[in-house]
Amino acid sequence: MHLELPNDVILDTVRMRDVLAGLMDWKGKTARMLGTGDLVSLRRGLYASRRDLDPRCLAGPIYGPSYVSFETALAWHGMIPEGVTEILSATTKRPAGFENDFGRFRYLTIPKAVYPVGIQRVTESDLPFLIASPTKALADRIAREAGFRSMADVARWMEGMRVETGGGLDRDELAACAERYGRPSVRWLLRFAEKNQLTR
Repeated sequence: MHLELPNDVILDTVRMRDVLAGLMDWKGKTARMLGTGDLVSLRRGLYASRRDLDPRCLAGPIYGPSYVSFETALAWHGMIPEGVTEILSATTKRPAGFENDFGRFRYLTIPKAVYPVGIQRVTESDLPFLIASPTKALADRIAREAGFRSMADVARWMEGMRVETGGGLDRDELAACAERYGRPSVRWLLRFAEKNQLTR
């Protein structure tokens, strides 16, 4: 029995039981489908029925609430040149990590107050997913840095990361991140962006 479910790209255990209703050994059938590659395990109790999926689409279903951010989002937006070897996401839950056939997924905790700021919904592989805007991704990333005491620290960090903003940072969004994060690095980023006309 081959899965032909265009509307069920991602399935959990409950959905698999419904799909395979009528089979006495639906758990065994699920295991055999995993063995033949008709299903791909994402984590315990969660599966994908296709292999041609963009891994970023899978980050939210694997562990949520979450959205793709940090270096993964910065690379997506063309703000840093480096390729990213794992999918990094922000979450309000405890940090977590998963690895499957699609790659490595890591989740870093951010404050609940800052979570809803600057989240975009995009679609790849016919699946929608949430990703930080360019401004939010930069704020999320720099918020993890300690010891910032001036705009010079921001300048050095931006140069080291090879960040290119193109002057397109959202001033209101960045101000909201600075207020809600309460981190010196994000506050200095706001001042640096305003002084160097990186905001719109």
